[in-house]
Amino acid sequence: MKKKTRLGLALFAALLFVSCEQGPTLQSYFVKKMDDPSFLIVNLPFKLERLFTKDLTVKEQEALASVGKINLLFYRFRPEEESKFESEMNALNQILGQKKYQHLLDFKAFDKGQGKVLFEGETNKVEEGIVFLSAHSKGFGVIRILGSEINPAVLMGLVKKVDPDQLEKQLKSSVSPLGDVLKNEI
Repeated sequence: MKKKTRLGLALFAALLFVSCEQGPTLQSYFVKKMDDPSFLIVNLPFKLERLFTKDLTVKEQEALASVGKINLLFYRFRPEEESKFESEMNALNQILGQKKYQHLLDFKAFDKGQGKVLFEGETNKVEEGIVFLSAHSKGFGVIRILGSEINPAVLMGLVKKVDPDQLEKQLKSSVSPLGDVLKNEI
């Protein structure tokens, strides 16, 4: 009887270990890179509701309230660190290739840059939106839009109601420290 009990406990522990084991997450990647000087990570205190001067519907207000925060991660390419660049790109592609991240679209941008937009959740209840942009000669960046049951269709419709003056003001106050850091790096 003792042998069966030990075998049962061993199987239970193995099953528990396997079921709890997850691959790396985007969140863990961000946290792991916080102390790496090759990366710049910014958590934007962006107040979306301040971008609008026009009256918003209840549905639009709910969509704005569903966005919790925006995180940015940047890695600047340096020719002397090409192997590190390749390693970091592989790590990110492995994370973003997981089944939980659904592919929305691919795009080309800037000087030989390319990117993709992914999300986690359901199409009308997104928990995390991800924009991944890379250019071999420049580096890469990841934008995470975190929230709870984000409705992307409603957010996209809100683009028409953005007050450009408020957007500029918010960007300057949120990103100006980032510009100072980048200016000192270059």
